[in-house]
Amino acid sequence: MRTPPPSPRRPRIALLAAAALLAAACGPADAPAPRHVLLITVDTLRADHLSLYGYPRSTSPALEELAAAGVTFDRAFAQWPKTGTSFASAFVGQYPQTTGLTHKAAVRVPDEYLTLPEFLSQLGFTTVAVVSNAVLGDHLGWNRGFDEYLETWGLAPETSEDPVEYRKVVNARVVNELALPLLEKHRGAGRLFAWIHYSDPHAPYLLPADVDNPFVGDPFYLGEEEVRLEDPRATALGDRRDLKHYVAQYDANVRFADDHLGELLAGARELGLLEDAAVIFTSDHGESLGEHDYFFAHGRLPYNDGLHVPLVVSYPPAVAPGRRVAAPVELVDLYPTLQAWLAPERPVPGLEGRSLLPWLLAAAPPPAETLAFSQAGGGSPLTHFRAVQDGRFKLIYHPPMRHKGREIPARWELYDLEADPGETRNLAADGETPELRRLAKDLRGWMKGSDWIRRPAAEIEARSQETLKALRALGYAE
Repeated sequence: MRTPPPSPRRPRIALLAAAALLAAACGPADAPAPRHVLLITVDTLRADHLSLYGYPRSTSPALEELAAAGVTFDRAFAQWPKTGTSFASAFVGQYPQTTGLTHKAAVRVPDEYLTLPEFLSQLGFTTVAVVSNAVLGDHLGWNRGFDEYLETWGLAPETSEDPVEYRKVVNARVVNELALPLLEKHRGAGRLFAWIHYSDPHAPYLLPADVDNPFVGDPFYLGEEEVRLEDPRATALGDRRDLKHYVAQYDANVRFADDHLGELLAGARELGLLEDAAVIFTSDHGESLGEHDYFFAHGRLPYNDGLHVPLVVSYPPAVAPGRRVAAPVELVDLYPTLQAWLAPERPVPGLEGRSLLPWLLAAAPPPAETLAFSQAGGGSPLTHFRAVQDGRFKLIYHPPMRHKGREIPARWELYDLEADPGETRNLAADGETPELRRLAKDLRGWMKGSDWIRRPAAEIEARSQETLKALRALGYAE
């Protein structure tokens, strides 16, 4: 197992464990660690299209109810805006630049890593999952560490590469049809970890035939802008080309997933699983809805429409209800958080994230300053962006590259997220600033001198026909 040096401003594992012990000792009523952990994820869910985060459409009432009983992280970021690469970082607790798992939606996590489900299994947890995206299939090893691993597309005779047909076996209704009986089956487990993954906001933004879109024609259904579709087969909604309709369809799928989140939590509550359960809700990445001329896709660009994700953690016995955290945090923090919470005496070598317990348990004071690091890239020519952001500014690094026989030097983008949340005005174009120098030092220290990192495809890919069909159904050109 690789054990890299700690990243800049990241405490060592021993300090993380000590902080966790202090937090646990000082937590409300000295509540014990949770016996159950319910990890709920929604594919392609950008935080700023949730009413929980101030979006004007009511897209997330169930999530808001969950957040009222827990902590909401207002600035949580994915490490790479692709499903497999993002979850790989969350499940091994390391950045893509460390693992080399970059660029791809469908990746296999090498056996050298102790994944989060494997770690929880070692702690005596019964581990179960229901997933609805075939790039997370067991043929790519994502079932490692799970006692039961259910795939919604397995209900169909074969995986279809037709987007309309594929959606029929991966929507939230099908997820719950598998998830609720699975939870009931294991309700008596002494310790239970359940991962439930919904995929509804992923393109194409199709609703089940019997579900109406509540947002078509509402006060926010405005504008005449038309969309540019790079892959109409995978993203087109009939012959519609008006952006307002695509956004309304995206939002309706977010609401559809949220409705089923509510159903799932109600079912878990009836089964008695929520009384001593930590519920973690997040997403693998966001989605571009035309920002930076990038329509209904993710992965290629390093902007926050693809990186900013929701993160809510609820555990009523110990987590103070209704708290909001403004500090930047990352999905790579999930593994060290659960390790510190559930087994502080068993550190896992190589974890690069920070424990979120100081924010969750309101005991030891959280760090005064935090940074979030992300990567992105893809398309032609192949790119590998690196980004760092603090509470206000964001810096993006483009490594030097050669394209069509021409050398393109490294360059920077700097954004004031407070004044320019859409990342449209590059302050680096006006020359070097104190913010650029400060963040460039942080970013270069984190990069450890690297520019391009990628594992050989043979180590991490499995080109089964099932994978290829799923990728085509989801619009991935891999």
